[in-house]
Amino acid sequence: MPMLVVPGRSSAVSGFRLTMLTEKMPFDSGAVSGIRAHYAHFIDLAPEYAAKHAQSLLDAALRNHTPQVTHAITCETPDDVWAVVATLLRAPGETGAPRAPIMLVDDNDASGASTDDGDGALQPNEREIWVLPRRGTISPWSSKATDIFGLCGLGKDIVQRVERGTVYRITFRPDFAIPDVELSKDKQIINAGSDRMTEAIYEACPPAAD
Repeated sequence: MPMLVVPGRSSAVSGFRLTMLTEKMPFDSGAVSGIRAHYAHFIDLAPEYAAKHAQSLLDAALRNHTPQVTHAITCETPDDVWAVVATLLRAPGETGAPRAPIMLVDDNDASGASTDDGDGALQPNEREIWVLPRRGTISPWSSKATDIFGLCGLGKDIVQRVERGTVYRITFRPDFAIPDVELSKDKQIINAGSDRMTEAIYEACPPAAD
C-alpha cells in the first residue's frame, strides 16, 4: 500500500556522535570528510484512503513544504491532511524544503514522485545509509506519534501508523575512489550506525513492503 515518506531538515544526530561514526567508517583515514543525518518519517496510509487520495496528498506536499495551520481543520481534504502531517513532523523552528525528497512509495517501488529542491540530491562523492526499525517491530516513538496523529484528526481511517528512521549521508573526499561495496552489509558500519537487535540498514529508501 502507498506510504508517504517525509524527511526532515533538522539534524537527527549530535555532532559528537557523527564524529564518532566518521572515525569508525571502514575506509582509509581521511577518506570520509563528513556525515550528515536527518530523520525520515514514514506515513502508512489506510488502504481505502490511499486508493483515493495518495497522489493528491503527495501533490499537496510538493506545492507547500511548510503549510501553516491557522485555524481548526477537519482533515477532509488532502491539503488539510498534509497541513496537519507537516505541522506535527516539523521540529521547532524548522521551515523550508526537507533535506531529501518527499516520496510516495508502494510495495514494489521506492522511487515515487518527489521534490527536486532542498539539498537532497546525492552528489557523486556521497553515499547514503537508511537506518530503520526492523520490519515487524514498532518503536516507542511510533506508538506515541500514531496516537498523537489520531488525536489531531488523522485516525486509522487515514493514517494507520507513523514510523521514523535516520538517514546518514556520507561525504567522501572528492579524490577518493569509493569502493563498490554494499555499505548496508558492512559489519563495521552496521555496528557503528545501528542497533542490530531493533534496526536494519538499507542503501536507500526501501519499498513499503520491506
